[in-house]
Amino acid sequence: MLSAITLPTTTAHSASTATDLQSATSELWRDPNAPSAHTQAQFADVINQYWQEPFVGRTIYSDEHLRIVINPQLDADEGVTILHTLSNTHTAIALLPHIAEALHSHGVLHSSEGLTADRIRMALAELGIVMHGADCLYYVPNDVRQAWLNEAENSAIRQLSPDDAMLFAELEYHTSDDDLDMAQVAIDDWAAFGVWEEQNGTLVGAASIYPWCNAPILDIGIFTLTTARGQGHATQLLRAVGRYAMAHHYELQYRSQADNHASIALAEAAGLALFGYWEIPTPHTPT
Repeated sequence: MLSAITLPTTTAHSASTATDLQSATSELWRDPNAPSAHTQAQFADVINQYWQEPFVGRTIYSDEHLRIVINPQLDADEGVTILHTLSNTHTAIALLPHIAEALHSHGVLHSSEGLTADRIRMALAELGIVMHGADCLYYVPNDVRQAWLNEAENSAIRQLSPDDAMLFAELEYHTSDDDLDMAQVAIDDWAAFGVWEEQNGTLVGAASIYPWCNAPILDIGIFTLTTARGQGHATQLLRAVGRYAMAHHYELQYRSQADNHASIALAEAAGLALFGYWEIPTPHTPT
């Protein structure tokens, strides 16, 4: 049953306590048609907790498929945050107060009839707020964590140091600008790793990780030479970095654009599982 839409006042809220967080976000993950609790709990608790936080706020719309909240604490560049979770096929939308007011003035939030995530996206575009293509969010699922940790270290993979700067620069030289731009790998990130072709000792791929938004999560970028693809180098490198992250009490996060089929294939080949789809405005879009 659809709930009535009431636009709340836009005064800033104080920081939520842990109890407030649990209470305010419980609805987000509850769906009468959702899979079992076991399916929903397939990822580490910190993953679920992190992705609940943007949706703490005043609920202005809620049905079995969609929830819209106003959250004054959102960062300006994430003033519209959309998350579609796979565990319960639910979409949550968080808005900064002035964006919610603009949508209300635009007539979108006047009625609950026909209100969908796509309708919200269209209205945002009419207001000049264009959403960036969805990121697929992949994490190590609980049922493979121990298998990853038990894997023997691969002698073709090691952590990079500043002494490897020349090797890394040569690897970048032989990699397309598009691949480098998508991967966003840097030797001076929180940690960086390389994979070598054992037969000739050539560095054929690299990955790096960096902390994600002050959470115990490490976001990874990864690429390999075109000539070295299809040989399992990227898969093994990804898993090695995942072991490193877990050994240091972090969760590995792998993001891919929804239309990057090669990147998605790598995530799935490595054993990562899709958590959901995340959207924020295109960079430099005024919000």
